[in-house]
Amino acid sequence: LWTSGEAGYDVNNPYRNSLAKYVLPSYNEWYKAAYYDPTNSIYYNYATGSDTDPTAVASGTAANTAVYDGQSGPADVDQAGGLSPYGVMGLGGNVTEVEESSIDLANSSATSNRARRGGNWAVGGVGIRSASRSNANPSNETNLAGFRVAMVTPSAPVPEPTSMAIFGLGALAMAYRTRRKSKA
Repeated sequence: LWTSGEAGYDVNNPYRNSLAKYVLPSYNEWYKAAYYDPTNSIYYNYATGSDTDPTAVASGTAANTAVYDGQSGPADVDQAGGLSPYGVMGLGGNVTEVEESSIDLANSSATSNRARRGGNWAVGGVGIRSASRSNANPSNETNLAGFRVAMVTPSAPVPEPTSMAIFGLGALAMAYRTRRKSKA
């Protein structure tokens, strides 16, 4: 953890220095890279830009494929399944990836269990769904887990799923209200 006396310290997230250029993705960053489609502004159930199970493969890059379901082991990083809508490979299957975020999202202790996402080569389809999230102690070692290094770049904000749901419900309520008034 970074401490308050260090340059770049962020009181809201002592795991990440605000001056860092390379980081482990946070809960929201990893989720958006895997399941969000910036072209259509929607979230999918799978990191292949689909709501249907991807085809299980041992390796490759074909669309709507993922390395999971008891395949022969992790694939090479450049053969880890189809791309997410953002163009990121291997976010569903291959190895479960450690997030920067602790499982409780508090990010207040260096020894807190870290969240893991994306399933791995040995699990079934449930582990690669967007709703699946596990955790482990940061010191655990296994051939089923790994990590992804992300580069921090300034960009337009992408709404996280909760805000999108709230805005969507608000739009529906306004449409219903407008329709009721027009019938009166």
